[in-house]
Amino acid sequence: MTAADERAQSRRLRIVHVADSFPPDVGGIERQVEALALAQRADGHSVSVITAVNKDGAEEYDAAHAGRDGLDVRRGLRTRWLTIAFPSLNHSVVAEVLDREPVDVVHAHFTVASPIAIYAARAASRRGIPVAVTVHSVWWKVAAAHRFVSGVFFGPSVMRVVYSGVSSMIARHIKRVYPHCGDVSVVPNLVDTDWWAPTRPSAHRAGDPDFRVVLVGRLKKRKHIDEFIEIMSRVKAKVPDGTPVSVSIVGAGPRHDDLVQQIEELDLGEWVELLGHRTPEQIRDLLHDADLFVAPSRQEAFGIAALEARSAGVPVLGYTFTGLVDFVESGVEGLLVEDADDMVESLAKLLVDAEQVEGLKASTRSRRPAVTRADALAATYAFYERAQRELRRRPKDRRNR
Repeated sequence: MTAADERAQSRRLRIVHVADSFPPDVGGIERQVEALALAQRADGHSVSVITAVNKDGAEEYDAAHAGRDGLDVRRGLRTRWLTIAFPSLNHSVVAEVLDREPVDVVHAHFTVASPIAIYAARAASRRGIPVAVTVHSVWWKVAAAHRFVSGVFFGPSVMRVVYSGVSSMIARHIKRVYPHCGDVSVVPNLVDTDWWAPTRPSAHRAGDPDFRVVLVGRLKKRKHIDEFIEIMSRVKAKVPDGTPVSVSIVGAGPRHDDLVQQIEELDLGEWVELLGHRTPEQIRDLLHDADLFVAPSRQEAFGIAALEARSAGVPVLGYTFTGLVDFVESGVEGLLVEDADDMVESLAKLLVDAEQVEGLKASTRSRRPAVTRADALAATYAFYERAQRELRRRPKDRRNR
């Protein structure tokens, strides 16, 4: 634990998270903001969440967590498109949370479209509250949305904030787009790596009787699962007939029927299976007997599912230009490739080389993940301390837009 982490946990902070997405919506960002808020509440801090999500199931969620976790969730307009188009209509919600008692830090979570997070960050900045912004998505898209929302809906204004990205890749993107924003921290997503870790030797050996490949993700266009299925078709043409391969794709989403059709058209029914939704416990059991995890998205800002798999002792195959570089050492904990052609070649070689796969599994299981839950919490508290410190010393005419 760092000194900053110890100081943050030694006194009770009032933390306000602002995120356009939050449960009962389901997704990686929603899970992360929720996990961080609950972890900080467990550390003894006073935590509020401002979100645009106000749908069926929200009242039940809020009531359960208010009683069990002491988590205060404030939601925007019931009609969400109004929140997106006119985030300032939630002025009273934002003002009530920021003004009812002193706030130590506002943690704003930016994704591709984050109008209420941007609005609340500006409102906090005007009040002289330290604002820590974490970018969760590919930054050039976020930057474009940020500038559009700020310029069209709110007009020019100074917003004194400090920035972080969920990975070193995102941090570099932020620095390139906003070269005068100061230092950019890395605040990783919160993954309980110990919970995912294997507790027994694997009962399965690669290729005996099959090579077990797992992919976990929402069945949405941006996850590039259709591209991965096309890659598997090309791999199948390169390996000997009868090569025993089992590809399990876990997740639900709007692309399900399209992917079923693609699998049938490419004659991959004997190789690829869509498992649908699975619980975390079921996914963990699946991973503990898997040979390889594939992260096919080319826009992976962090890679929550990939870190869960790597923590479960499964080598990860992904791309070099994504957030996976922070916790996957290529050739040791998996393989990081340059493009789809490279992924085809790497998969085709692995699926006929059980010894190489077993070697990767052994080295992955023997090493502590480079990013742990404790690391993420320590980085978050250090980021808050930096936001407080830099607000005190930053010139008032310094602008970040």
